[in-house]
Amino acid sequence: MRAAVGLMLSHGGAGLEPAMSRPDYEQSALHHGCLLVLLRGVGPSRARILQRAFEKVRRVSHIRVNDSSGNPRSIWIRFVHDHPVEHNDWGDFQTHRRLLGLITIGKFDNQTELNELCRQHESLKVRYGSTLYESRAIFFGPDEPPLKTIGEAQESAPAPVARRLQDDFTTPSNFKSQAFFYREQDSCADLESRISDFASALFWVLESRRLERSREKADKVSLLLAPFEKRDFVGLDMESRNNRKRCVGRVMKNLADLSLQAGLVEEALSLYHNANETLRSVGDSLWVGATEEGLCAASAILLYPQMREIETLHRNSSLQEAGTSPLKSTPEKWRASDATKKISSNEATANNVDSGAAAARLTSNSSSCSSVSSLVTTATNSSASDTPTTSSSSTSTLSAAPIPGHHRNGELPGNILKAEEITSYYRKAIINYSKYRHAATVETEAALKASRICIEQNRPLDVAMFLQSIMYINLSMTEAERVKRFEIITELYQQIGYQRKAAFFQRLAALKHVQQGSQAPDWNQSYRLMLGSFTGYLLCLDPLEVLENAAGWPSLQIDLVQSLITAARRLGHSALATRHMTFLLQTQWDNMSLTEQSEMAVQLKNLSAQCEGSPVPLVLENGTVIPPANLTDLPYCLDLQVKDLPAHLRPQRIKVAKADSGPFLFTPIHFNSMDRRDKKKDKNKIAFLWVQNDLSEVTVRLRNPLPFELPVTDMRLLTNGVVFESLPQSIVLQPHVPTYVSLHGTPIETGQLDLQGYSTHTLGVKSNCRLKHMRGRNFPPNYLVDVIPALPRIAVKSSLPQTATFSNMNSADIVVTSASLTLYNGESSSCTITITNESETLPLEHLEVNINSNVEQELQKKIFRIDEEALKAKLPVPPQGSIDFELHIYAEADFVCPLPPASVHSNAATGDYGATSLPHHSTMSASGHASLPSRVSSPQHRRNEPQNSSFRSTFSGGQHSLAALSLQPGGAAGPSSLSSQCSQHIEAQVRMKYSGGEALTAGYCRQCAVSFNLELLPSAQITSWDVLPAEIASQFYLVLDISNLTAQEMSLNYTDTKNILIEAKESCRVPIPVDRCSLEQVVAARAAEVAENLEKELCFRTQLLSFNDALSKLCSTHIAEKVKIHWLLTGTDIKGIASLRGIVLSQSMVDLTAVSPLQWAISFQDTPVQPHSEIVCTVGQRSLLSIQLTNQSLQPLRNLVLSIKFYQDYLNGMENYNLETRVAISGPNRIAIPLLEKQEQKQHTCSVIFFTPGRFKASVECCSNPPKEQPASVLTRSCPAGSLEENASLFTSSYDEQQAHVWKFIPPIEVTVVEQ
Repeated sequence: MRAAVGLMLSHGGAGLEPAMSRPDYEQSALHHGCLLVLLRGVGPSRARILQRAFEKVRRVSHIRVNDSSGNPRSIWIRFVHDHPVEHNDWGDFQTHRRLLGLITIGKFDNQTELNELCRQHESLKVRYGSTLYESRAIFFGPDEPPLKTIGEAQESAPAPVARRLQDDFTTPSNFKSQAFFYREQDSCADLESRISDFASALFWVLESRRLERSREKADKVSLLLAPFEKRDFVGLDMESRNNRKRCVGRVMKNLADLSLQAGLVEEALSLYHNANETLRSVGDSLWVGATEEGLCAASAILLYPQMREIETLHRNSSLQEAGTSPLKSTPEKWRASDATKKISSNEATANNVDSGAAAARLTSNSSSCSSVSSLVTTATNSSASDTPTTSSSSTSTLSAAPIPGHHRNGELPGNILKAEEITSYYRKAIINYSKYRHAATVETEAALKASRICIEQNRPLDVAMFLQSIMYINLSMTEAERVKRFEIITELYQQIGYQRKAAFFQRLAALKHVQQGSQAPDWNQSYRLMLGSFTGYLLCLDPLEVLENAAGWPSLQIDLVQSLITAARRLGHSALATRHMTFLLQTQWDNMSLTEQSEMAVQLKNLSAQCEGSPVPLVLENGTVIPPANLTDLPYCLDLQVKDLPAHLRPQRIKVAKADSGPFLFTPIHFNSMDRRDKKKDKNKIAFLWVQNDLSEVTVRLRNPLPFELPVTDMRLLTNGVVFESLPQSIVLQPHVPTYVSLHGTPIETGQLDLQGYSTHTLGVKSNCRLKHMRGRNFPPNYLVDVIPALPRIAVKSSLPQTATFSNMNSADIVVTSASLTLYNGESSSCTITITNESETLPLEHLEVNINSNVEQELQKKIFRIDEEALKAKLPVPPQGSIDFELHIYAEADFVCPLPPASVHSNAATGDYGATSLPHHSTMSASGHASLPSRVSSPQHRRNEPQNSSFRSTFSGGQHSLAALSLQPGGAAGPSSLSSQCSQHIEAQVRMKYSGGEALTAGYCRQCAVSFNLELLPSAQITSWDVLPAEIASQFYLVLDISNLTAQEMSLNYTDTKNILIEAKESCRVPIPVDRCSLEQVVAARAAEVAENLEKELCFRTQLLSFNDALSKLCSTHIAEKVKIHWLLTGTDIKGIASLRGIVLSQSMVDLTAVSPLQWAISFQDTPVQPHSEIVCTVGQRSLLSIQLTNQSLQPLRNLVLSIKFYQDYLNGMENYNLETRVAISGPNRIAIPLLEKQEQKQHTCSVIFFTPGRFKASVECCSNPPKEQPASVLTRSCPAGSLEENASLFTSSYDEQQAHVWKFIPPIEVTVVEQ
């Protein structure tokens, strides 16, 4: 009843009752067993100087003391820097709240400052005098004066022993505390031992108080009260049974607190249990809650001694490393259980805790709070450390490091609370505290202690429950204290990994600092707390990591960053505000609407106007590093291409002759394959090369996603590796319009260049936009470009005028200039090409000139010619120097009109020159004399290959004529010649490969070209030709029909002494005497043909080959070499040479062109017949005609027919062979010679009688007729190797058997017959 009255009184009208001003948020369950000592710095603030002393003092947190019985005690000290006086009033309720010791540390330089330090120390003693047991003062004085010099030391007396500070300075008379004096630079070696003595003194005073309390009689104990309970018991009967029980129970609880502080944990457990039962029986809820909390604290001291180690490490640890990502700061506690983890021997020794004994397991068999039956077993360290608490609700196995001196073999007491019971008891204690409004601070601290115990037990749900209950406690506090509460809750939530809840409370704390109505808003703390809440919102300071994780709640993240920007602005840190706004745009761009994007961009522009953003880290005053933020997607990069150098500046490899791998088709040695294998490895490597000191280009396609114009300035390439000089570029991007931007730069060194992206300056922020950070695009992380040594640069010009358009040939992009020229076929000209070395330092050491055109190589060599030796002699070209060389150009063309295929292959074997070529039934040829051949229509095509079958002259209606051709514009030439009937256009490139300096040594060069547009106009055209016998046997007449295809009169010089004028578009016929092809040349041609056929066709063909092609080519080449027709356009200096290259000869023409294989020896009337000699005989007189043949060839001749024909030449183109009534021959006029061996002679003699006088001519000729049936194959596929010589002989000897030849005695024999 009275307890209920006291409860009502405690809740009503007690506003002036004493209460604790603020909770001790750092307090834990283990602090119930600690001695509270105030460690305070006095005097001027000199934290750096005194920090060493503070650390040494805090290091003595645990001592070992033997009590009066000789039993060791473990005494723990808790140092605090501030302690409200009103907390001492709660010392009877919980003795660990009493301040038992005082240590002050100060620095002085003179006596006055020392007196002030002593005064402040004494004032603190007076303030906490009601509870203080002992106090100490640590004073640091000035250092000793410097040592004297050697000279001064010799003159003065010997130096006295170093004086103590207390000899020079004295404490005031009213200073009653013990003081320790040290000089400023003293190492304070004995300070820790002195603090240990101080702690020992505290223990003995505490022990005496405990013994006094334990000796009090139960009927004489006084009632212990909490500060707010004093008025509750006024007027009550204290001698009642319940009040006596209340007094005994509270004293028993107080004795338990003292025992716990004195290191008697087991005894304290028993006292707590007894006090709990006693107080519960009288309904003393407040003190029942205190006993339950005491039980939890005593049990935690035994079960979780490692919590002391964690606290010590936390107190002595340095700040977290700057730049650590909050997203990666998962508490280690939740990665591995610490509830059953043993403290290492090294850590235990450092903290004076002997945890080397075996751990113990306690298996619970009872749930009773008042009586605990336990089964105690021992285990090794390893087994204990491997047995974690696996459940937050049913933990039955506990392991703990025993406290030496208390338990034999490390056994835990039987009345200890199990792990799950600790949580339950804390919950009960909090419920009991909640019944008293003035105990709200105690309730808050109990919930925090319970949370820390649950953290140690890996019970995150219980932690969250206790922390949540704190929010419902009605605790009167200032805004600063509320902020502190939020910060502590945040810290505990972070320890269990509840980052989202931690961030929520951390942000609440930040808002409390700057809430409306606050007289002194602390924007600095607000900024710090909001920055720390990034982890809970799945953000971090590094925007790249945020983009990579892409987690969290975008709307909350945007709101948080905007609040952070506001705090930075209010702090006056424009650079931070700009950085955070850049961070917001970079990380949340995709999560914002178009309107929000535009608004944020405008805000960033306004912020950057105060302080420009730059891509460098910002370091805050507390050491936090704010990584750079870049506007990677503003503007948005659609494409990035690394451009090759211009074609005429691109480096090329100088081709080196490939090593011969031998006769094998495969070799394991890979020539020139290293580069290809390297390219497969580096997918990001660019295939082409850049050149040192040459301007290089990268093209970027950008798009402006904003609805207004976006100026982008100072765009540069971002590179790594070799030194690269990037040139700035500026552009204004229109909304939503893709725009190409070219970025340029110059590599200064050689090596590998790493292109990583580009930098921009937009919206007032400088950004480094790297390819690897551009999401949503298939960009490689970088591009690798090889930079080779510098190459010289040249300028090329020609003496000819340039063309309007460049070449259409391949590699037209390397053309740097052009030239045009118009020539008549056969005309020659030259072009001077000047090369200037534009390099300032590099010489031009290597120059290689070659020509490419749209004509065949053979024809190209005839048209263009360069003196390469003279060009090489001019090298090297010094910097800024120049050289020139001549390019000789000849208008090569096919002046001979082509023959049709039908005429080439016509069967004209019987088409001979002379009367015997006429048909026997014809008396007169309509075409006239053979020396005046007629024309036939011209075909369009000649032979395609020089190795075709035999070429023969063309005949019309069996009549002998020239191989005549008339002009047709559409005539086509062969593959290696140009038609001369119409104008031709030739495109050519004079390509120049050049190099110098280190690049030449490395094997690199450049290539450029001069484009030539050559137009060839028709000049002279040979439309028809024929071969006629000459007056002497060593020559023949080449009769040509030549047309002037120009529009001017042409002077034609066809021999050394003969000229002829041809009008425009007219033609004329000219005979040209030419020496016949010698027999030696014919023999050499036949031998070469035989060797070639034997090499190519031996044992692979079943039919013999003809030698007609070889002989025809020989004769054609002979004519082309001997005959040069010079032409000149009258009235101009245009002149040229018409060549007969490619003239086609029939078999009869070949026989006249080449020297006959037969040697003729003819005598008439026993007189040798000489050319052009006149033979006279009389009518009716028998004249003896003797003919001797000698085979001068290298093979025998077969199937020969020697014939003698007399005819009369009317010298008007008419010849009469019907002379039966005028001439008679005694003997055969046709003699067959089956075989005429080499150098063999055959002679034939006959008589001739002339019946009428007149002039007669005798045609003596020998014909070779092939057999009708071809002989069997000589060479077969199964030809034996041993018969090669025999086969070759047969192969060559069969030539004359297959061909029809006519060999005449030239000139015909002229006989003048006179009458007697």
